Amino acid sequence: MGQFLTLLAYHLSSDELLPLDLPNYGVELQAYYEDLQDVISSGSNASLDTSPLSAAIQTFQARTKEVKGLEQMALMTNDAELIEVVNHKYRDFQRGFVSQGGLPTREFYRHVVTAPGLDPGYAAVTYAGITEAVEAGDFDVARDWVGRTARGIERASEIIKT
Repeated sequence: MGQFLTLLAYHLSSDELLPLDLPNYGVELQAYYEDLQDVISSGSNASLDTSPLSAAIQTFQARTKEVKGLEQMALMTNDAELIEVVNHKYRDFQRGFVSQGGLPTREFYRHVVTAPGLDPGYAAVTYAGITEAVEAGDFDVARDWVGRTARGIERASEIIKT
């Protein structure tokens, strides 16, 4: 583990471009969404409109393709300013996922995509605000968190917009 972390630190400090694969992040957001649909369908008979979340994920996926193209152009042209722009987008996009006010009953966890779960301890729960509300049967909170989560993903999309 120490060797891996040392190698990671080396690459983060010396590579010209941050070694991030944002298109894969979009793929994972979609996979988390599909898992959420399973939780919703197995939870209860109540319905939950997750279309704003789905639309936000699609926007994020489109933006990741755009920024990946910008990254490739920056590397091909060896444009230092463009490389810096891409690095700043890669560095900052996670900030979009931070929700003001935090998760219900756990205000100190503010990431709208992943958080430690209430029941599994430190195991990650995806779209925790929505997932945990559905599991608790509180669809009012779940509806609120569909909007909050979608807005967080949209903010991250704006950060990487080219």
